[in-house]
Amino acid sequence: MRLKVTRDYLWLPVDMSREEKTLNIYADGKLVQEIRIRLAADRYDFYGAWKCAAYRDKEIELVFDEEEILTTSPIRQEMERPGNDYPYRPKLHHTATYGWVNDPNGLVYADGVYHLFYQHNPYSTGWENMSWGHAVSNDLFSWKELDVAMTPDQYGTAYSGCGLVDRKNTAGCGQDALLFFYTAAGGRNDWSVREENVFSQRLRWSDDQGMTIHDAGEIIPWMTAENRDPKVFWHDSTKAYIMVLYLDGNDFLILRSEDLRHWKESQKLSIPGMWECPALMELPVEGTDEKRWVFWSADGYYVIGTFDGYQFTAQTDRLMAYFSRRAYAAQTYDNTGDRVIMVPWIRLDSTLGYYHGAMGIPQVLTLKRTKDGDRIAFHMPEEMEALRGEWAELPLETDLVIADEAREIQLFWKPGTSGKADLAIGETVIRIDFTEGKLSVKTSRLHELDTELCASFNPAEGLGLQITIDQEMIDVLGQGGVICGTIETEENVLGKTVRLNSDEKPETFRWTVLGK
Repeated sequence: MRLKVTRDYLWLPVDMSREEKTLNIYADGKLVQEIRIRLAADRYDFYGAWKCAAYRDKEIELVFDEEEILTTSPIRQEMERPGNDYPYRPKLHHTATYGWVNDPNGLVYADGVYHLFYQHNPYSTGWENMSWGHAVSNDLFSWKELDVAMTPDQYGTAYSGCGLVDRKNTAGCGQDALLFFYTAAGGRNDWSVREENVFSQRLRWSDDQGMTIHDAGEIIPWMTAENRDPKVFWHDSTKAYIMVLYLDGNDFLILRSEDLRHWKESQKLSIPGMWECPALMELPVEGTDEKRWVFWSADGYYVIGTFDGYQFTAQTDRLMAYFSRRAYAAQTYDNTGDRVIMVPWIRLDSTLGYYHGAMGIPQVLTLKRTKDGDRIAFHMPEEMEALRGEWAELPLETDLVIADEAREIQLFWKPGTSGKADLAIGETVIRIDFTEGKLSVKTSRLHELDTELCASFNPAEGLGLQITIDQEMIDVLGQGGVICGTIETEENVLGKTVRLNSDEKPETFRWTVLGK
């Protein structure tokens, strides 16, 4: 099928009931895009958009595995991307207009803008066509979705990676250029198979705030298995850039570079029970002038230790940051000063709005001293204050209508509280047992890896909870952020009610609207 490009976007209709097949797009006789898609023959569930503006006034050719479908498929050209007014979309968590999202990628703060890239499939609610979606925000809560930033090519699909603001023009792409280190997953699309490419780490860059991304080539060739997920940062005391890279199994690699293009191995380490999407970060210890290094992996498992710029030495056993398994593959922002801001992927199950998965609310990380030792603590960013309306004190044993608005609830029970409490939010019940020092969640929507949802706390310290209610999910922070977890809810939880039953009245029980 040949067509002349007259507009900026080619809308491709998706019928999720059909089998996924390959659509190849050619321009001037050369392959320019390969897409795995359930292309609709007539009826469709939604449109996925491919940006074709670079080929305006030229002819392109579409070749599909089932050629006859192209003659009836309602393919369109439009000047804008398709919209989606699904009414129960989260208000505070970023979601793609349509399609699948997973790992956050390339998180950079530049010129007052937070850039959020993420793994994305624009053509299905399932994993495939690994690309980098792109959204921006000035306040970490209000996100504007932009064009897809990276798509599969001859080097492979665009797997996870990180971002860096090159303030010194170290890589030679321009001062303050945005650099993106990512895994080209060679062998994961037919195009790269034909080119005989395998997994490698590549560098891309942008001098226009991520609107245009250029390829700077391979920086680390294939090493072993699916070596992937590079995370890069500057280590000031040894004057070098550090990369942590996942290798295979429970194996990771630490590398060093002075020019961001040539990398030398400094340590191979294996940490049982940890795998993929590594990060190495220095966190402040609350109430002290001390900082400690943390090695992090995708599941939220971490170890605390020391790092001298060459070697990481663990000083704790493996620890777990979350009490639920919805958050995954979290990554920290570059260029945010003293704040370590982390964003996870939230593994939601629902696909009712023809999008799948969400980004977590960005949170600031510290270490907190506890009776069991130092632990990561999560804190909502200070930018949340601008979203808050007036606080309202709430009564016990009363059904309170959420009224279709995102909400924040704050609770505090003083030290020595006894008995139990139940906070019901729609169909979800957060249960607190002060005798056992246990917080648990009753829900029919457990993640497949959750056997139960529970966390421990020290009743002698009392218990403070900060709970954020958004469509599709509830975020729970407790005990100064040491307790952290996200819970998937029923559809339209903001249309439901909140009720607190407590044997002892909390000193604080209030809520406010978020997003005034």
